[in-house]
Amino acid sequence: MTGLKKATLYSSNGVSTPTQWAGVAAMQIETSILAEITEQYRRRRDLLLSGLNEIGLHCVPPAGAFYAFPDVSRINKDSREAADVLLNRAQVATVPGIVFGAEGESHLRFSFSTSIETIEAGLDSLRRNL
Repeated sequence: MTGLKKATLYSSNGVSTPTQWAGVAAMQIETSILAEITEQYRRRRDLLLSGLNEIGLHCVPPAGAFYAFPDVSRINKDSREAADVLLNRAQVATVPGIVFGAEGESHLRFSFSTSIETIEAGLDSLRRNL
């Protein structure tokens, strides 16, 4: 228990030293590189959102982060069931919206922090299998 207490104390109380150094390094990244990274995420976001909307899974652009949160009630109002349908039919993994609270029901969380090719493959599979 002593070791577990120490591990908990040093990993959850305050920001760890490696994380602080990572923050310092992040603040030193050139703005042109940050602009390119931002543009890459914008392209991924726009690809995923346009594909989901085209399929009929209405999705508004996220205010932040790298997740889309479309309404999947046309598949199933129960987000856990909808996630199972997508996984079993299209081999696309999502997170049921209900795990984010009652307001998330009938939604699924999709991540766009992956390659363009993976997003395209997932959308293609959804088009073919829904």
